Amino acid sequence: MPHNVKLILPALEDIFLVTPKVNAPQEASGPRMAIYKAAIELFGENGYTATSMRDIAKKVGILPGSLYAHIDSKEALLLEIVESGIKRFLSIESNIAASLEPPEARMRSAIKAHMTAISENLKKYSVVFQQWRYLSGENRTRAVEMRRQYAQSFTNILTQGIESGDFRADLDMRVTVFSILGALNWTIEWYSATGTMTAEEVGDKMADTLLQGLRSDASVKKQTSKKRR
Repeated sequence: MPHNVKLILPALEDIFLVTPKVNAPQEASGPRMAIYKAAIELFGENGYTATSMRDIAKKVGILPGSLYAHIDSKEALLLEIVESGIKRFLSIESNIAASLEPPEARMRSAIKAHMTAISENLKKYSVVFQQWRYLSGENRTRAVEMRRQYAQSFTNILTQGIESGDFRADLDMRVTVFSILGALNWTIEWYSATGTMTAEEVGDKMADTLLQGLRSDASVKKQTSKKRR
């Protein structure tokens, strides 16, 4: 078994990504970025509700009142983190939608790209996946809509795969999309960047597993025929 895999079995819940509206910090350094990084670490370790503005200020090394020169509120900061994460995933959606590859190849590309994005900052995506529920009002509404947008990109690939005969016609769209995204998002719990496999390799192996359950009988026969050659 690869060293970057721990034997942790998930309870599939809260499996979608979500997001809101503020732009991620444009500065590569400075107090703005320091606050952003501190929030990611503290929200990830302690949770959003258990982290105070004072905690963030202490982590950065500034006075609590000084935070407001850079951010409007703690929720605005959470929104910013979540949005930057979801925008990364929506960029995957745009690329996949523009692809002319057949449905199975596009699904594999989407799975690998999703895994690669997560590996870029495991701590941030832990916050994106697990702390978004603390957004309120309009922020939460926007998050839900963006979540649906990204999920719809997987639904579109499934629909096209069923129409082309590559995927099974009896697939339940909602359950299938939830299962794929749930499996991918749970990787924050066991994937290690220092393990023996790269994120792309893990994504490829996950695609092998997930696609097995999607293929139609005709597609399975085609795959088997290719392997025998």
